[in-house]
Amino acid sequence: MTLLNSRVIRLAVASILGGLLIGVVGGAFRYCLILSDNWRSQMIAWAHQWPHFAWLLPVGLGAVGAWLARFLVIRFAPTAEGSGVQRVEAVFSGEAKPASFAVVPVKFFGGLIAMGSGLALGREGPTVQMGSSFGVLVSRFFLRDDGDRRVVEAASAGGGLAVAFNAPIGGSIFVFEELTSNFTPWLLVSTLAAATVAVWLMRIMLGNTLSFTVPQVSLTVVWSKWPFVWLGALLGAAGALYNRIIMGLLLIGDQISRISSLHRAAIIGAIVGLVAWFVPGMVGGGESLTQAILSNRYQVGSLVIIFLVRFLLGPLSYAVGAPGGIFAPLILLGAASGALFAGVVNHFETAAHLDPVACAIVGMGALFTASVRAPLTGIVLAVEMTGRADLTLGLLGASLMAMLVAMLLHSEPIYESLKRRMLSQTTVSRKRVDVGVAARK
Repeated sequence: MTLLNSRVIRLAVASILGGLLIGVVGGAFRYCLILSDNWRSQMIAWAHQWPHFAWLLPVGLGAVGAWLARFLVIRFAPTAEGSGVQRVEAVFSGEAKPASFAVVPVKFFGGLIAMGSGLALGREGPTVQMGSSFGVLVSRFFLRDDGDRRVVEAASAGGGLAVAFNAPIGGSIFVFEELTSNFTPWLLVSTLAAATVAVWLMRIMLGNTLSFTVPQVSLTVVWSKWPFVWLGALLGAAGALYNRIIMGLLLIGDQISRISSLHRAAIIGAIVGLVAWFVPGMVGGGESLTQAILSNRYQVGSLVIIFLVRFLLGPLSYAVGAPGGIFAPLILLGAASGALFAGVVNHFETAAHLDPVACAIVGMGALFTASVRAPLTGIVLAVEMTGRADLTLGLLGASLMAMLVAMLLHSEPIYESLKRRMLSQTTVSRKRVDVGVAARK
């Protein structure tokens, strides 16, 4: 009885249960996304038999899907908007209250509809916030202290990220480095328990394979001029610009009162659908496109197009306000940037012999660092997703430079900006409610 009352045992049990729940639900979410991506691609291929009018099919799918995903958020769970990572951070720091359990079905079905219809969003946003909600649910039965409950919530959220990318270590580091900026024995036990169980269950459901299949390439000639450092510097600037575009589009949407958020969502969805008609692989979460880049299938010209389109499509999709994350689009964009960097350098300096695949993997971690400002998470995610642990030194150098450049450009970490916006909107809503109550009295 004394053992069961031990704080560490109660934390571990609650975290294991949170990991069990997000492992099953997150695994099912990933599986459904795979099915929806395949269905969308097959539908577009079938529609090309009638090119004069069938282009309306993906455009309509994008418009209706974005509208419906946004409607679910507005109607049932406003706290399910966007990534959700910023809300989990705010709850842990005591700046916000935990979201209601309605977030779980809205994140699941809203995220599935949004990404299934083609919005360039990441699956990790829904799995992280669903994981945190499961943590809130189970901690009520085992824990009385609010601080311990927040620990389990953060740990279960980390399990959600681990499930999204099949990266248990990356999901764990994400909790310490980004979600909580904290490291205690209690948080360590809870996080490892949740991530271990969550990924174990997900692998039972979907199999134990790396997220991306990457060839092993020798790196004996790439360090003469430290190319990864230069790549990191460029991606530091790119990440700063990417963050500003995201926040700028959100600000524009907040200021446009004549067009409702549902109508804006439909317009953006239609634009994404039009892109899907011409280049089906360019939309959605982008895992297949990232795999193609890491398989070295594209030349410089194609990589330029991929970079430009996704650089705009990601922030535009996030502006819809549907359930969906930022990580996966950043990983795709980083891979395209790195491969493009190698192609350009090799073109102008034939003796460089930069490997596009190695640069793509380093680019994944560096751009993530520039935007999120969580270098260890980005590095470990890149290694766990590709199996290329030999690139850790390149990832470290590039991520360091990306972080320095982003800081010199006074670029705030994206989730810090999103959290401040979320808290500001909450304050405005409360003031409106108070004014309305006072007027009725």
